[in-house]
Amino acid sequence: MSLGLGPLGPGDLIALRAERRALEARRAKLIARNAALGTNVQNLTSNDRYLERVIRRELGFTRPDEIVYKFTDSDSRASR
Repeated sequence: MSLGLGPLGPGDLIALRAERRALEARRAKLIARNAALGTNVQNLTSNDRYLERVIRRELGFTRPDEIVYKFTDSDSRASR
């Protein structure tokens, strides 16, 4: 049997190297995402201003003396 055509030949080696590169890239993205999530957790537990911004943005909370103005996009309503 030829070395180049065998089941564990150069073609498989090239495919395995490509898969390894893809897995390493995915791992790097997951490590970065994990670090960002860790930063978010740290900020949520220790940074009151960050927590307030998140509550306002995600839940729409306002202070009692604030007025919220909501504007609609007239172009999107006209195209319906």
